[in-house]
Amino acid sequence: MPEPEASAPPPATDPRGRSLETSALLERLPDVSAYDLTVVEAETVTPSMRRLRFTGDGLDRLEFQPGQDLMVAVPEGPSEHFRRRYTIRRLEREERLVELQVVVHGEGDGPGARWAAGARPGDRVEAIGPRGKITLADGADWHLFAGDESALPATFAMVEALPAGATALVFLEIPAPDDEQPLDHRCDLVLTWLHREGAAPGAGTRLVDAVTAVELPPGHGHAYLAGELRTVAAMRRALEGRGLAPDQLSPKPYWRLGVANAAHGEPLRPD
Repeated sequence: MPEPEASAPPPATDPRGRSLETSALLERLPDVSAYDLTVVEAETVTPSMRRLRFTGDGLDRLEFQPGQDLMVAVPEGPSEHFRRRYTIRRLEREERLVELQVVVHGEGDGPGARWAAGARPGDRVEAIGPRGKITLADGADWHLFAGDESALPATFAMVEALPAGATALVFLEIPAPDDEQPLDHRCDLVLTWLHREGAAPGAGTRLVDAVTAVELPPGHGHAYLAGELRTVAAMRRALEGRGLAPDQLSPKPYWRLGVANAAHGEPLRPD
């Protein structure tokens, strides 16, 4: 008889039961905590977006700034996982509930999107956070947001945090009109949806054209640019050409066209 296949050994853990990888991350990253989360709700918001709500011990003590995220250990197979970062869309602190929104497209999706598409109540994951240095700039007279659907959760979270009287100009590129979402806001908002209508994500110039043509309000503004790596770089150059200083720009590439994100969740940089 053939010998039975050996099962993979369990991952090494520290005395508190955390994986050694997680322990190393907690040592290296300042002001973050680890959370054992359980899915309590999973639903499709639009054809390209999935909403996941989690509960877990410690969420009632989670402090974060709008735009920050959680690094989730996304499962891939029986013993492997990838780290993926998702913006904290909402937190109901007293109820210990946190909401993430994840972009899904279907065939060809990466491990994060596959996990989000298949997530069900009762599923468990580990998360570390809060992460991220990009949040609302202090002292800005106006705020410009531009990105594709991967930037929508962070953009919405930051715009919803703006007070009455603030000005926000928002450009969001999405696959089609049925991918639009309602946005609650108190600020003075101009929201423009840019529909790809079948074009490939990350391949067009809609966002660059939008930030190049928009009439910028008077005063000292700040721009938050997110999405595909090369598109973010092109938007940054366009706004620098319009006179915005480096400290008025917050660029954040979430992904890179044609290249899978690294295991830690960030897009690989061009050589």
